[in-house]
Amino acid sequence: MDDSFHCPTCGAPLRIKNRFVKAVTCEFCHNVSLYDGVRLDPTGRTASLAKLQSPLYLDATGRLGDRPFRVTGRLVYEYDGGMWQEWFLDLGEGRVWLQEDEGRFTALNEGDRASAPPFEGIRPGDEITVGGHRVTVGEVGEATIVSAEGQLGHQILPGETIRYVDGTAGEDEVSIEYGERETEVFVGRPVPREAITIDPDPFA
Repeated sequence: MDDSFHCPTCGAPLRIKNRFVKAVTCEFCHNVSLYDGVRLDPTGRTASLAKLQSPLYLDATGRLGDRPFRVTGRLVYEYDGGMWQEWFLDLGEGRVWLQEDEGRFTALNEGDRASAPPFEGIRPGDEITVGGHRVTVGEVGEATIVSAEGQLGHQILPGETIRYVDGTAGEDEVSIEYGERETEVFVGRPVPREAITIDPDPFA
């Protein structure tokens, strides 16, 4: 997929890189638009760029295990304990979020959002059921999106605060994000750093 549009704010050309994209940051003016599969809707939000050390970068290509990927977007979250970032990877016929927190990586796939329980009342140590998973809650909190770039797979904007619930279900890690527009459920597993191969940067 390679659909061409123009930024509704500055008029610069924009190419939607895959069918899973829901939010786009213009690389020229850094304004963020929502994408519904037909048109771009300007939000009036501008994305700042937070620099955190990482082997990944926007438009990087490589392999996650045996699957080739391209990085199409990144979000940076800030919470009481610091910051973490999430990379949106295009896998060709699929996509995955790769969460990076202090050098630890977790590959997260989208789960059944309708199965998410209400946020209110959930506490660390609780057991909840999410999409058929019996989840032991490890952390409950809030985080703010402080940076965004590229093209992203859900409708979340810079400056917004999300509430989150993180837990485990056996060997799986489960994360629920309660945003202003939608609730997202993610299920995945840790990925060792050696399982992530990144191609040389052609512009380095």
